[in-house]
Amino acid sequence: MDALLLARIQFAFTIGFHFLFPAMTLGTALIILISETLHLV
Repeated sequence: MDALLLARIQFAFTIGFHFLFPAMTLGTALIILISETLHLV
């Protein structure tokens, strides 16, 4: 395995986590907002 392949694998993991975690954060915030609103109503 050369350095270029290792760099591409590392970049793939970075992009994968960056794709998942912001979406989960925003989705969790939206679910909390909806449940809090329903609770207050």
